[in-house]
Amino acid sequence: MLPEVTGYQSNQRIGSEEICCYDRGQGSAAVLIHGMFGDFLDWEPALEPLAAGHRVIALDLPGFGSSSKPRREYSADFFISTLHDFFQQLELKEFTLAGNSFGGQIAMLYALQHPEAVSKLVLVNSGGFRKHTAEEKAMIEPRFSEAVIAGLTPEINALLFGGVFTQPSQTSVRYLAKQNAKLQRPDYPAYAYAVSQSIRLSLATYLVDRLPELKCPTLLVWGEKDQVLPLSQAELALTQLRNGQLKIIPGCGHAPQLECPAEFLRGILPFLSSATSTK
Repeated sequence: MLPEVTGYQSNQRIGSEEICCYDRGQGSAAVLIHGMFGDFLDWEPALEPLAAGHRVIALDLPGFGSSSKPRREYSADFFISTLHDFFQQLELKEFTLAGNSFGGQIAMLYALQHPEAVSKLVLVNSGGFRKHTAEEKAMIEPRFSEAVIAGLTPEINALLFGGVFTQPSQTSVRYLAKQNAKLQRPDYPAYAYAVSQSIRLSLATYLVDRLPELKCPTLLVWGEKDQVLPLSQAELALTQLRNGQLKIIPGCGHAPQLECPAEFLRGILPFLSSATSTK
């Protein structure tokens, strides 16, 4: 972890939970939500550049990273209520909300419930744009059960996370090393439970039909070669957004903020700085 990132990391007590977050910068606020198996460092290459012109808050969702990992149902209501209390504690009244993959689903759910708080949405290779059948859920969920995730090994991780990036690089090596380091953490069993619960929520959360309810400007940022959530899902979502635009990052995969940070920043910085349309 970079020293300048460590210096702006803290824990916020939210009810019975602790939420780990990075909070740096001044100006209009941008909140960043990581994806499945992630933490706030999934945004690491973008944190300092974004904080140069904005207040940037990147958090570990409950159940992930260094945040609390309670053994409870990880429902949409739990994530939304925890986030709402967290935002109130930080005195955030209106902000841009960004999410990658599963974090995009959580960001959309929050914006749908609290439209007064979200001035803009940034959905980065977001989940929620494919409807899974009951048969698909019955096939996928056992593959990501608590027991299966608790039993992951470095060899399995190499296969599991191989599709996140388009090709091996120093960044992909660091990412895999971070995933492997989690296996040795004392809270890994609690994390395995939280991930299995969150995957169930992700599979059940289809939001294309609700996109017309979003009034705020919404930017879809997508890696052209995403092997996890293909570009066609972003193109479908764009047809349903009232105030949407799509930025495609050529040759990039599922986590463009990690794999192609310069192109990612060029895509979102003008959007963050643009005037907000009337809701």
